[in-house]
Amino acid sequence: MASPTGTAGGRLARNTLSMLGARVVMALAGLVTLPIVYQHLGPKAFGIWVLLTGLLAIAALFDLGLGSALVREVASVNAQSGPSEVIRRLLGLGLAWGLILGGLTFSALAASWPWIAHLLRLGELTRDAWHAALWLLLGLVANGVELPWRAVLEGVQRYGTLALVSTAMAVLGAALTIAVVRLGGGLVALAAATGATSAIRTILLAAAAEHRHRNLTPRWGRLTGHDVRRIGGYGLRVQVSSGAAAVNVELDRLVLGGFFGPAVAGNADLGVRLLNLLRLPPGFALLVLFPAAVRRTVTGGRAWLDTFYLDATRHLAAFLAPAAAALMVAADPLVRLWLGEPVPWAAPTIAVLAPAYALNLIMGAATIVARVEGRPGLETRYVLLSVVLNVALTVPLLIFAGPLGVPTATALAVVLATAYFMAHFHQATARPMRPMLRTLWVPTAAATVAGVITAALVGYLPDGPGRSCAALSVVTRAGLTLTLAAGLLMLCGYPRADERAWLRSLAGRVRSTLATGVHR
Repeated sequence: MASPTGTAGGRLARNTLSMLGARVVMALAGLVTLPIVYQHLGPKAFGIWVLLTGLLAIAALFDLGLGSALVREVASVNAQSGPSEVIRRLLGLGLAWGLILGGLTFSALAASWPWIAHLLRLGELTRDAWHAALWLLLGLVANGVELPWRAVLEGVQRYGTLALVSTAMAVLGAALTIAVVRLGGGLVALAAATGATSAIRTILLAAAAEHRHRNLTPRWGRLTGHDVRRIGGYGLRVQVSSGAAAVNVELDRLVLGGFFGPAVAGNADLGVRLLNLLRLPPGFALLVLFPAAVRRTVTGGRAWLDTFYLDATRHLAAFLAPAAAALMVAADPLVRLWLGEPVPWAAPTIAVLAPAYALNLIMGAATIVARVEGRPGLETRYVLLSVVLNVALTVPLLIFAGPLGVPTATALAVVLATAYFMAHFHQATARPMRPMLRTLWVPTAAATVAGVITAALVGYLPDGPGRSCAALSVVTRAGLTLTLAAGLLMLCGYPRADERAWLRSLAGRVRSTLATGVHR
């Protein structure tokens, strides 16, 4: 990643840190609340909760990719001559589609609910599940209404506001969730708390966007066919790409629920949620980098974008490869530390999916480049390939390996499709493959060697029953893996001299900011 300098670099660093901080708070809120929810609801009811949220997550994918498309529109126009009436009407289109999507989802749920209840083995909890689904649908509508306001804040890089609202809502949502389950509330009360939190977040984000950027208020009005095709075509291609991982995860939940019951689906989902910690920093770094890359490319052109691509991939690989290895070797004690007891299928799910998710995230820099260049369709083939491979592999591997075959099919599909995308992207954009392979092999090799050594030494590392022993086991396993990987990377020249200088400068600014805050 290019070294940030001046105002733009400082803004980028602040945006990344603020959104990362918000995401950390959100992740911590989930880590605190999920064990409590699991213990109070029980395995079956918790599994039904997982399946319901999965169904609504699939429905949310039909937002036509307008979120990313609107962010790109706001960012590019703001970088040139300021907002226009067309932008406001496009934002109004996003608002209208959010409302329409809620109505379509309700109709689809109402028509197919008996079939869904039978397929997912809801049993005696069918009625509660239906009422819970209605409350979750309220949250889906709120998220749709939120879409244009969030696009405004992201497009003008007001990530501090987004981070503040997201943090506050994460804390409020966690408090409501804990209060609901401790007072004896079940699925319906939990869903009501979730829907209410989404509605409050939408109100706050809309108010913030309206207050700071009134000239970008969504407006309903006539749009030309060209504008609709432009934003719709871009958004659909982005949505197909960004929705692939979500489709694979939700498909896993539904398959596990249909074949093995809600309890198994819930157990595996706990592993996926822990695994999402790996995706926190790079996922939000990529989110923040997208509008910044759009702006920088306007002035820096292809040369800047090529440098950005290799540097961003290098940093992602140096972080993700060792992190994935550490999660794999520490998966079992990590689950026991979190939930206080072993949970079937959670740790194996982490170990199977971690390397595939890491590879997919590393190639996130390529997706940014494709979107900046207005070519999100480059992702479409590999995304569809991933879904098709997952569907094709799931049943054979499920028969062969039981519940573990489901995440294994997902991992194989992600790896094969990502490899295809890497080759297709470089060929289509006339970028040489060799620099990318040189960028990837060192972090990958270092993480693999570190993980293998730690796995071989697991029998000699501390472990035992209880959370304290699990915590010690996590620290020793993950710590040894990361230390070995870091040592190997340093031997190979990581980080570079300019990167060390930037890190020292950033650390100095952070210390200065903290000292100023203390003196105040």
